[in-house]
Amino acid sequence: MKKITIEPVTRIEGHAKITIYLNDTGDVERAYLHINEFRGFEKFCEGRMFFEMPAITPRICGICPVSHHLAAAKAGDQI
Repeated sequence: MKKITIEPVTRIEGHAKITIYLNDTGDVERAYLHINEFRGFEKFCEGRMFFEMPAITPRICGICPVSHHLAAAKAGDQI
């Protein structure tokens, strides 16, 4: 079984790698995304009011705060 590792994964905030295992015919047998850190935003958001999320979630990532803000606002609109 052939193993391919892509490290580091770019265009994300933090550290990650991808490991891909190919079978004998070259098809993907298994693929893993390894994220090496846990920031705990999920736990931090538990129990809070939904209207607080657009103010909290942009702080998840320094690269794409607008995406997190809009996703939280759209999710709140659906409630």
